[in-house]
Amino acid sequence: MPTDRAQISSPDSVLLEFLGESDESAADSKLVRLIDSHARPLIQTIIRSTVRFSPESGIGQAADLDDIYGDAITRLLVALRRLRSTGSRESIDNFRSYVAVTAYNSCYSYLRAKYPGRWKLRDRVQYAVRNQKGFAVWEGGAREWLCGFRVWRDERRPRADAARVRRLRDNPGLASAPETAAGLLSALRTVFDLVQGPVLLDEVVSVLAEAWGISDQEVRLETHDARCTFYGTIASGWYQEDSALETSVHLERLWREICELPLRQRAALLLGLDDRHGRDAITLFTNARVASLRQIADALEMGAEELAALSNGLPLDDLTIATRLGATRQQVINLRKAARKRLTRRVAIDE
Repeated sequence: MPTDRAQISSPDSVLLEFLGESDESAADSKLVRLIDSHARPLIQTIIRSTVRFSPESGIGQAADLDDIYGDAITRLLVALRRLRSTGSRESIDNFRSYVAVTAYNSCYSYLRAKYPGRWKLRDRVQYAVRNQKGFAVWEGGAREWLCGFRVWRDERRPRADAARVRRLRDNPGLASAPETAAGLLSALRTVFDLVQGPVLLDEVVSVLAEAWGISDQEVRLETHDARCTFYGTIASGWYQEDSALETSVHLERLWREICELPLRQRAALLLGLDDRHGRDAITLFTNARVASLRQIADALEMGAEELAALSNGLPLDDLTIATRLGATRQQVINLRKAARKRLTRRVAIDE
């Protein structure tokens, strides 16, 4: 009897039930159970372990974690609905593994977009320690990636002393190394010689980024210029991967949730948002025939003619939106962030 209950509640069993369910309401219930009971905890665990908070870089703040989580859930929802709509039964052999890959992809995609300089350097460092003779990179506990001389991995040498790692930041030799392939290898040898033990890959990246003046402090995905990852995934993912009918259903649900937002959040979102292909949010909804221009204007509490006059300039920059709302630019950013957070949560729950 316990074996039967375990089988029924296993994620792979629930997935098969969802994929084979003919009734839409029952399918939605199974999807909610699949996400809430099996996907959500795993995604949250992976994000917390992969995107650790770093005071030096600012990586790992609550806004990062919220956006990555929203992106991962959206990718998963899109993929599962596509599988069900096509009648596929064999594309996901292991649900937990599939969810894990989705979560890691969301983590790395987000961080590469938000911290391009740092993550380009991270890719270079990882390639060097993986491919240079005498170097190595390996997985430690709790999915921590360590690097150093290969012999350290083979002899299972303990982690380098934290004080030695901190002193790396005061070493002038690292700053003088050129940002070339040869310079990177020289800097890595210097780091490993100084710490005398395995060191976290991300700690090495942070030290070299500081030494070489690589900073992504000015890149903030909360602003208009950063093109919110969560909504880019919704818009471009549905258009590229789902049928026109399913795309419309998804966008209708999103539109209903947007209409439930406070007015100022609706305005900050609809007037300042576009997807990764450059389509503004209003064009997205009207082209999908989810909402007419007049309906969108009503949601923004403005005339259809006024909205039409703005359409060629959409999305509006945050300063322009701020002037219309009688707010500051930062307030507009905060309004959009609050709207995004609520919609991330509501779309994941309702669907």
